[in-house]
Formats: sequence, structure tokens, C-alpha cells
Amino acid sequence: MLLMRLLLGKHSKTTNLSRSGESMKKLLNYVRPQWRRLMLGVGLGMVSAMFNALMLISFQVIFSLVLKGSTPVKDVAQRVPFLGPVKLTDIFPVNEGDANVGWPVVLVAASIIPALIFCRGFLSFLSSRTYTKAASHVLYMIRQDLYGAVLRQSLSFFNRAKAGELIQVVSVQSSALQVNSLAMVQAITKHPMTIISILIVLFGIDPFFTFMSLFVFPLCLIPVRMISKSVRRSGKIEVGAASEMLVRMHEAIGGIRLVKGNSREEYELARFEKGNRTSSIDTLKFNKLADLSSSIVETVASLGVAAGLVYWWYMERTAADFFILVLALTQMYPPIKELSRIGLTTQKTLAASEAVFDLLDREPEVMDRKGAVEMPRARGAISLRDVCFAYTGQDGRKLDKLALNRVTCDFEPGKFYALVGPSGSGKSTIFSLLMRYYDVDQGSIQIDGRDIRNVTQRSLRDNIGIVSQDVFLFHDTVWENIRYGRLDATKEEILAAARKAHVDAFVQEFQEGYESIVGDGGSKVSGGQKQRISIARTILKNAPILLLDEATSALDTESERFIQESLHDLAEGRTVIAIAHRLSTVLAAHKIIVMQDGRIEAIGSNEELLRTCPLYQRLHQLQFKTADEPADGTLIPAGA
Repeated sequence: MLLMRLLLGKHSKTTNLSRSGESMKKLLNYVRPQWRRLMLGVGLGMVSAMFNALMLISFQVIFSLVLKGSTPVKDVAQRVPFLGPVKLTDIFPVNEGDANVGWPVVLVAASIIPALIFCRGFLSFLSSRTYTKAASHVLYMIRQDLYGAVLRQSLSFFNRAKAGELIQVVSVQSSALQVNSLAMVQAITKHPMTIISILIVLFGIDPFFTFMSLFVFPLCLIPVRMISKSVRRSGKIEVGAASEMLVRMHEAIGGIRLVKGNSREEYELARFEKGNRTSSIDTLKFNKLADLSSSIVETVASLGVAAGLVYWWYMERTAADFFILVLALTQMYPPIKELSRIGLTTQKTLAASEAVFDLLDREPEVMDRKGAVEMPRARGAISLRDVCFAYTGQDGRKLDKLALNRVTCDFEPGKFYALVGPSGSGKSTIFSLLMRYYDVDQGSIQIDGRDIRNVTQRSLRDNIGIVSQDVFLFHDTVWENIRYGRLDATKEEILAAARKAHVDAFVQEFQEGYESIVGDGGSKVSGGQKQRISIARTILKNAPILLLDEATSALDTESERFIQESLHDLAEGRTVIAIAHRLSTVLAAHKIIVMQDGRIEAIGSNEELLRTCPLYQRLHQLQFKTADEPADGTLIPAGA
């Protein structure tokens, strides 16, 4: 316990100790399934460590036999630690009366040294391989759970979080935990056993000198204790700096068109440089502290060798015994040095572990209720009753302004509805609540008479297809981006969806056809082509409820006509709700819902609203006063 406290250091605050202890307990939960493999690694590591004792004893015998100036073979048997006098003639083919040995015996004795070192190295290799396999599995499970925890978070979490920081936690900090788990097991098992086995041999050679050297050993741990707190602080700073670098890089690459369009390359490089410099400086600081600790340990070890040299001269001991002493000390202090570095690494990784387990333990704001049921394929009847909702700010608290204020309306199955109104009136919020990206603060939303909070999120979203003006495509093929709408779709179903969305009209021009890569976010295809791929994806999903967020905004006139035909086929027999920025696209809707400041101002057809709703009249006049397009254009025909 004293050794571990010296290695890990004392935290200045009880809360830090508590959090670190909790992190270690949670890490052990991931390590526990690998206990058999870890025990095998521990066993091999301990055998490898104890092999040092056999090596030192063997080396003593070999040195006494081979080195000039040692006791002649004919005079006396060699005294081996804990075994007593051993006649070399019983081990090597040497005549008892010989004063020296011949070169064949020397070669045989010398060849034993690399053989013993190979055996120890092979045992160490097997131990490390076993440790590494277990640690790799721990890292795999942590990363899987960590990424799953990220994906389970509600949309409000991603509104506040930075993508670069999340990537850094999942990738970099989880890897630090793997290093931590591997280093801690080795620190507790292999290295102490190495030290103990060597000390046993040293006690057998000279108990007095070994006992005195134990007073030098604690001095090696003093520098570790002195700098452990500095390392923990530097580790936290480095983690923060690395997160800042990833955030800057992710934002700049994601918005590269904006960066290029405004010639802000140098500005973005300067923003990145701040985190890069901090990370580099702090990494140098950590390495400096670790190297300083190693240097001090080596210096203390050299004191032991110097003291041993004086002692051996005074006691008139043989050179062969002194070589064994030096070899034992040099074999003992590297694991001590590794223990010191592991302690520093542990301090650094504890800072990362807190971020990892904080994210793992975070509960999503929107969760399936206990006992939530699967929603069958819906008819498409939607009802909002006194719905109130406010977004949360960066501090996680609800904003004072309501995005929706006591909204009540009904959507009948198989009909086409349009949401219109100025920006910020609550149109997109209704879409988000229908998809249950957020839960309502008051009131309820029902589909086919069932509160959507009482069904699983997966089954709810399986019943809703959405086509947005902000299209996202994965860096994958056209085929895989369409198939994303329904992963179990057949080849014929995917091709049929592509034809309905008129994707095949432009895919044939690509050299690889449907296997063509669309680029990061769809950068290799035009805006209209991205929209058609998105619509094909929604067609393939074949959901009974369809949400359209100005679905033809990115299309040219010809493509828009094609897509209107596709959407007409898609909308048949479905409940369709469209957010309309151009009134010309929804004039023929069964009902138009006019919204302002989170409230419903009016509901009715185009003709009814022109007579009764001042806000709709104003929006209509603003759009059609100078517009060349006819006022009877439609996104979906009235008979849909």
C-alpha cells in the first residue's frame, strides 16, 4: 500500500481521490471478463521475473568457472546462494585437479548465458502478448460502449457538445485507459516480483550489503512523489489542448468551403496553433518530468554500485562475486525505473478516465419509458394537444422563451398539410418533436391515438420518413447511401427507389455507376443530385408519415418537376407535412397551418387564409407581388 501511495501520490482534494477511485472501479468492471487471460499473463510475468534469480545464480557459477582470478577449480567448491557449496566438476566436464579450464568448457558455459536470456525474454514475450490481448479487448469494449453512449444521447446533447471533443474522448482518451490498465497490472505483479527475486539472490550473496541497500531503495521513490502532482496537472492541460486541436480541425474541415471562400486559411491555422502549441509544450513537460525521474533513479542505483565496490574491496571478495552484484543491481533498478514511469503515466491517464466515464455514465435526455411498446405500422393520424416546449441553453437549463406555446392541431391520415410562417415560428420544432428528438415540456403528441412517449423511439422513427433541405450523405457509394433508408432492402427495391427519385438519370453518367463514391458529405455530387439520393432513401424507407422540409429547394426547374412527380407517388396514401418557405409549393395543400412566435395563427386552405388571416395575406403578397412563377404551383397535387 505504501508503494502504491508513493507511486500514485496523494491528491490534494478528497473529491479527486473519490473520482479517481470510482474511475478505477469502473475500469476493473471492464477488466474482469478478461481475468483468465490476465491471470495467465500474471503467471507468465511472475515466472519471467523469478527467472532472474536462476539467471544470477547460473551467472555466478559460470563467472567463477571462466573468469581469471577466481578460485581455482581444484581448491574449493563454489558457494551458491541458498544451495551451499557446489562442485563445478559435478556440472561441467572439468577434472578436479585442473587449475584452469579449456576453451570447449568455456564455450559451453558461455553459451548458457544467451540461452538463459532467451528463455527469460521468451517468457516475458508470452506474458506481454497475453497482457496486450486482454488490454486490447478492454479497449475494444470501452470504445464500443463509449461510442454507443454517444449515439444514444439526445439531440440537445449534440447541440451543446463539440464533435472534436467527442472524437478525442472516444479515440484518444479511451486508448489512454488501455495503457493504464496494462501498466497497472504489470506494475503490481511483474516488476515487484523481479525486484524481490533479485533481492533474494543478493541476500544469499551478502545479507549485510543487501540489507544496507534497502535503505537506498526508498530514495528512488522520492522523485516520483515530488513530481506526481505536476504530472497530473500537465496531463489535464494536455487533454484539454488535444481536444481543442480536434475541435478546430473538425470545424475547419467540415466548413472548408466557408474557409476557402473567405480566405481564412491562415486564421484557422492560427486557431489550431494555439492548442497545438499547448499540447506540444505540455507533452515536453511530461516527458521532461518522466526522464528526470528516470535519471534520478539511475543515479541512486549508481550509488549502490559505488558503495558495493568499496565494500567488496574492504571485504577482499572476488571479482566474479562483484560482477554478480553489479549485474543484480542493474537488473533490479530498471523495473524500479519502470515503476516510477508507470506511476507518472497513471497520474496522467486518471485525468482522461474521468472524461471517458463521465460520458459513459451520462443518461440521454430522451429515453424509452419502462414498458414502452413497439409501434406497428401507423395509419398516420397525428394529434398535438396543448404542446409547450422550450429549448435548453449551453448551461443545460431551459430557455425562458417558448419555441411552441400551447399548440393544438390534428393531421388526418392520407392528407397533405403545410406549415408556413416566418423564421423562428416553430415549424421545425414540430418536426423535431414528432421525431422525438426532444420530449414535450407540456401536453402530448399522439399518433393513431397513442402517446409517442409510450412507444420505442426506433419503432416511432421507422414510421416517419423525412426529406430535409439540409441533405447529409456519407462518404460512401450512391448505393449504400440509398440503402441506408432500409438496410434489409433487396437490390430490386433499391433500384426501384432510385428510379422513382430519378437518381438513375445521373448515376449512369458516373464511371462506377451506383458504386461511385459521393465524397465527404456528398461533396462529389451537385446539390440537386444529393437531394434526389436523399429522396430515394426516403422512398425506400416506405414510412406511412412523410415530413418534407422544402424538399425541392436545391433543385433546378427540370429536376424539381421530376421530384414533384416522385413525391406525388411517394405521398399517395400517406400523411404528409411540409415546411414551406415558398408558398407556391403548397397552395393546393388540404390544410395550411400558419405559425408565428410558437403559436398557431390560423388553419385553412389557401383561399380561406387569404380571406381571414392577415399574416398569411402579408406572406402571400411578399412572395407573389414580384414573383414570375404562377400562384397555383404545387409541391404535391391536391388529390394526393
